[in-house]
Amino acid sequence: MTQVIIHSNVNGGISICVPTGEISIEEVLKKDCPNDGSAFIIDDSELPQGDNFQFFDAWEVNNNIVSVNLDKAKQIRLQQFNQAALQVGQSRQLNTYAGIVNTEDDNTWLSGLNASRQSINSATSISDLLANLLPN
Repeated sequence: MTQVIIHSNVNGGISICVPTGEISIEEVLKKDCPNDGSAFIIDDSELPQGDNFQFFDAWEVNNNIVSVNLDKAKQIRLQQFNQAALQVGQSRQLNTYAGIVNTEDDNTWLSGLNASRQSINSATSISDLLANLLPN
């Protein structure tokens, strides 16, 4: 198991420092990390794993435990969803301009988008967030 250094960063998130092994992890902690008490050593197996890993920007530290902030993860997923919806919407608009019939009428498509957004907003777990497929 690999040890890493975790500390808060100026962006409101966390940073992970993975030492190269040239010097001890304690020396890296003293040399390269904030000395305000926010940096600590943790085993990498204690970091969020699996699906939680893709929401790195939603990770936060409480009492030296790294976890995913679900509200931040919802915002990230909603941004991903909206970006994908914009691309699909632009493609649908080009189809309309070209006289190509979209496979799904606009009202049905929009209803599906709104239902998925609502589902993201009401998610109670990372699995719930990932159950909302990005529009295609």
